[in-house]
Amino acid sequence: MVSQQDLTDERNRRFMRLLEPVNTDCQRWAYTLTRDKVSADDVYAQAILTGLVNIHQLREDGAFKSWMFRIIANTFRQSLRRESRQPEAMPPEDLGFRSPRDEEWTEREARSRVLWAAVEKLSPDQRQALLLFEVHGLSIKEICSVMDKKDSAVRVLLHRSRQRLSELLKRDGIDE
Repeated sequence: MVSQQDLTDERNRRFMRLLEPVNTDCQRWAYTLTRDKVSADDVYAQAILTGLVNIHQLREDGAFKSWMFRIIANTFRQSLRRESRQPEAMPPEDLGFRSPRDEEWTEREARSRVLWAAVEKLSPDQRQALLLFEVHGLSIKEICSVMDKKDSAVRVLLHRSRQRLSELLKRDGIDE
């Protein structure tokens, strides 16, 4: 007979086995949402607990990453409701990109600031869809799951976010 402890241990091993290859992506997603290291750590820790408790609900191991991204997004939304505050913008200098101070680096840094300022001007749904697709590499289907939206809605969000981002960057003198 299998004991409750054996079932719990097996559940924990499954969760950790699935989390290990996507851990960094999940941490980045939490940071992308919160734009604050401490808040991201809090949201991610709570999301791990939620995921661990609910791992039995995951039907396909291959869907783990999008499943965790959705848990992280939901945990973030709950924290916003709980704290009744809006997230602060993430300063481009906190992105972790460091390079020698040469002319090329200075130009890249300036472009990065303009890009992130433009991304911040997108609606929250447009920003979330764009970052999930372009930065985190999720498929349309996975984004639908994370955002709890239909395929057509996600495609429209991506299209409109790219259009708006292009307009904003052109206005700021970046045509690429």
